[in-house]
Amino acid sequence: MRSVFNTFNLFGLGVVAAFLAIVVVHTNLVEATENAVERSSRFDVAWVGAGGRLEAYALQTSLARYALTGSPEDASRARLFTEIVVGRFGVFDTEAFRAFVDSKPARRARLDEAISRFDRILPELKRIETRGQDRTLMLLSEFEQVLKAIDRVGAEAHAEAVNQAAKNRRELRDKQSLQKWLATILFMLIALLLGLAAIQNRFLGKANKKALRAAKDFSYLAHHDSLTSLPNRMAFNNKFEALVTQCANSGQQQIAVLAIDLDGFKDINDRLGHASGDALLVEVAKRMSEACASLPNGIMAARIGGDEFVIILDATEYQDDIALQADFIRRRITRPHSVSGNTLLVGATIGFAINAPGEDPHNLLVDADMALSQAKSDGKSRVVGFNPAMRDGFLRHALIEAELGSAIENGDIRPHYQIKMDMASGQVVGVEALARWHHPELGQISPAEFVPIAESSEHIVSLGRKILERACIDTLSFPGRLNVSVNLSVRQFARDDVVKTVREVLQATNFPAEQLTLEVTESLMICDANNAIQVLTELKALGVSIALDDFGTGYSALSYLQRFEWDELKIDRSFVVEIEGDKRARAVIGSITSLARKLGIPVTAEGTETVGQVEALRRAGCNTLQGFYFGRPVPMEELSASILNGISAAARFGSTGQTAAQKQLRRLEPIVYN
Repeated sequence: MRSVFNTFNLFGLGVVAAFLAIVVVHTNLVEATENAVERSSRFDVAWVGAGGRLEAYALQTSLARYALTGSPEDASRARLFTEIVVGRFGVFDTEAFRAFVDSKPARRARLDEAISRFDRILPELKRIETRGQDRTLMLLSEFEQVLKAIDRVGAEAHAEAVNQAAKNRRELRDKQSLQKWLATILFMLIALLLGLAAIQNRFLGKANKKALRAAKDFSYLAHHDSLTSLPNRMAFNNKFEALVTQCANSGQQQIAVLAIDLDGFKDINDRLGHASGDALLVEVAKRMSEACASLPNGIMAARIGGDEFVIILDATEYQDDIALQADFIRRRITRPHSVSGNTLLVGATIGFAINAPGEDPHNLLVDADMALSQAKSDGKSRVVGFNPAMRDGFLRHALIEAELGSAIENGDIRPHYQIKMDMASGQVVGVEALARWHHPELGQISPAEFVPIAESSEHIVSLGRKILERACIDTLSFPGRLNVSVNLSVRQFARDDVVKTVREVLQATNFPAEQLTLEVTESLMICDANNAIQVLTELKALGVSIALDDFGTGYSALSYLQRFEWDELKIDRSFVVEIEGDKRARAVIGSITSLARKLGIPVTAEGTETVGQVEALRRAGCNTLQGFYFGRPVPMEELSASILNGISAAARFGSTGQTAAQKQLRRLEPIVYN
């Protein structure tokens, strides 16, 4: 009995010991499992590394685009990403990431060298807009070494995170196996332990699924845009590199890259707020993804930042279809969007590039960006394909933009003067100052080329002032008393100091205000007509005359003529060109001159180039003419000869004021022929 009792006691002690053992083991397993689950959810190092890689690539792209376009927007974007990369290096120095970097001396040395390289070029990156194309390319080359180091460290961080997740899963599986083994051993001892083991087994299964789901979610987030769920720049780069390799291996494969920019998105974002802007981006991304998927050769649609998207298409058998497919995508995007109860319209501009069979497609994104820029300059909301001539055009544009400021400062852009002929008297009654630039390398640069570049920046303000100053100084030395007309840009007019500027120029040059005419276009009346009229009134109070230029081509409204006392209307050359063969053009010009005569406003017709145009304009009642028929714009030194030629040209039409014209000729002949 004692023996049985002792056996029972021993069995009881064994059961108690086994129970205590299972409690201890169970407690340890639960704690270890929780630690493993917690570790599997930590991706701080990987996130920091991935963020550094994305930001470094963004800076590289911004520098590359600035090197190509030289635009202030790209310079501003480059400076922004420079500051972001500076901040990222600060994040690299946090405790967790520093421990990861310090775990391998080679990794620490690589990152330290990258920081050192970046610190050397940082001052220039912060002033990137002051650097020329060559220097920008050198900075880009230097930054590529920094990028390689950041990319390597980021990749190692990602790999370590992935390895840690795998280690956690193995640890969880081991703990699960141990738990099952203990449950089997103790099955005969106590049913409670079986239930506990079953519960624990279920818990471990959930934990394992959670760890796997966390790892899968991390991989998705690393390769997809958080707002639109489209593939991000990293996913695009990975796919693009894979396609480049396929093209190199096949020798015949072709791909097309479409660079897409939304037109008017910034205005919507500013007007309705970022929430509506984000919702619109989501809708646009959805349509873009659906449009790409609906094409038989669609490969990928990705968002690479802001309102910038890219699409990759297989062009191997679809070279002739890419332009139509791009326009199909553009039309899908530009259909009305319903966002937060509002119907929104957003435009889309697309530039695309296709590699030739056997050609390295590495530059396709840059080429597509060039085509996109060309499409924007052509008027937006269109599709433009890349052609090699664009490279020369963009280099020329970049050179002009880079040297425009110094050309204005040094006086290389000077006014040329085109005479205005009064056919009634046969005299030259004034000149218009027109900016001209003779570049030492590019030769004569048309104002149609450099003025839009100036208007896209603050250079138009300094250019306008320089031309005004020079015109006032030159006119003081003109033969006789001639009026001079100077164009006033919308950008100048929009500044609060335009009246002050004109007053200062008049005072500095001691130029009579009554001899100056400022020419403005109808477009400045669109945004705020009341303010425009107020400023025009203040300018007129200085004593200068105000002319309405290009009348009839913009937003012509009779209310403008009624609300302000204009000193001159200038009929645009587009009507003059058609006046000989188009009765509608003759009717328009006749109506303008008749209305102006009744309002007491003198009229000048621009672009007069032929005898027929002169005769038709005179019949329409317009006697003040300006154009190549009487004289091209000439430098001040050639103005006297131009006036003589203009008077001679007018004399052929039998002007009534021959005596006045002859007096003007007599004053000029000694100047010209001596």
